Amino acid sequence: MKIAVVTDSGSGYTAKEAQENGLFFLPLQVIVKDKMYLDGVDLYTEELYEMLRNGEMPTTSMPPMGRIEELFEKLKEEGYEAVIAVPLTAGLSSTSSVMQAAANRHDVDLRIINCYSTCMIQRYLADSAKALADKGYDADEIVKRLNACVEHSDTLIIPDDLQHLKRGGRLTPLAATLGGLLKIKPVLKLNEDSEGKIDVFDKVRTMSKAMSKAVSTFSEANLDENYQLFVLHSGVPEEGNKLKEMLKDSFANNDVYCGLISAVISSHTGLGCLGIQYIKKVEI
Repeated sequence: MKIAVVTDSGSGYTAKEAQENGLFFLPLQVIVKDKMYLDGVDLYTEELYEMLRNGEMPTTSMPPMGRIEELFEKLKEEGYEAVIAVPLTAGLSSTSSVMQAAANRHDVDLRIINCYSTCMIQRYLADSAKALADKGYDADEIVKRLNACVEHSDTLIIPDDLQHLKRGGRLTPLAATLGGLLKIKPVLKLNEDSEGKIDVFDKVRTMSKAMSKAVSTFSEANLDENYQLFVLHSGVPEEGNKLKEMLKDSFANNDVYCGLISAVISSHTGLGCLGIQYIKKVEI
């Protein structure tokens, strides 16, 4: 069965990296000072961080309609029997619904995995889908295995402040009200429980307490060595490494990967944000 795997730049992949990994790629759009950039094509994460340092307040949008249409036309022409897509959570972007409409127009068998998250969970699922397709599994089995792991995943986010998230409209009403409270460091969740939207998980007073709360929450989830863990940061490598070491102290038998929060996501979280994620490993 000829299967294509599609992801978007919420995964943190650039167009080149996605291609090198055998994935089809859709870039979300980042708008700065009325100029539109394609995330992972002509705008990269470190460049976005520099814009944020300079006080810019970027906005984002789903991938250009034309690119989505062109992709599904290409996949149809190249004879793919099924397409598995792992886009940014539907709670934060309309990408998945627009992809489905395009697939219907081009008579493409599209299976969308709602990861209820983004960043490394999204990337891990896309890579796993490709690995399973390469081993000859059919689309039904791949979707079944990926969805089983999504059910055992979680994302916690610790923003330095809520102004970017509040301005971008990516917070639930409850989370947005916290933005005006002084001396509050919220721990936010992005998971199936929050329907793929960013919601409040807890409130503490300092960044160190927020980091400890995030790690202790994961510890209480009883994760064994069959779980992959990720630490993410936007422009604060020292804090990211500190959080990674805290996780490794609690999860000595788990792989812990440390990476950057992608440009399109950092546009909403702002600089100084930390995140931790886990997902049950896909059986490959």
